[in-house]
Amino acid sequence: MELVPNIEPAILRQKLKSKLGWLINYQEPLSIWSQMVQVTRTVETHLKTCGLNQKLSSVLKLQQLTMGANSLVNFQLKIIDYLTSESSKIQSEQTILATSDVIESLFSKYKQFSSRCPFKQIGQMILSLSLSTMKLTGSVVKLALETVRYLDIEAWSDQVFGQSML
Repeated sequence: MELVPNIEPAILRQKLKSKLGWLINYQEPLSIWSQMVQVTRTVETHLKTCGLNQKLSSVLKLQQLTMGANSLVNFQLKIIDYLTSESSKIQSEQTILATSDVIESLFSKYKQFSSRCPFKQIGQMILSLSLSTMKLTGSVVKLALETVRYLDIEAWSDQVFGQSML
């Protein structure tokens, strides 16, 4: 109604019913599919924020649906069984990265940062990635400058990367 304020509500309802009325037959399946999407997004969010570890399946079991269609419960159980199987391969106190979002974000920030650099090689610039993962404060910068010498970074770079292509 808000999207088309110049039309009579009764006429709009009639037009919507004529165009979308066929969806009435799918009301129950749409509700189940919507809940499946919600379950999937919950698992996805948890994996993105907490990673994959052996505690994951117990967390998901606590959130498990107790009512609803059998297909929804079966869907959720299949997800929990799969994640339980995969997480059992991980050491008990270990958490592994479940998505590449963090890495992609870091490389995106690196590309943005390095676009201002006249030389387009990764080399020592790889160290700038760590800047994207922390909050830089005066005390952190001071500690870094007092702890690590440029000569040490240069020696490390020579050992790791060797001579620059440039």
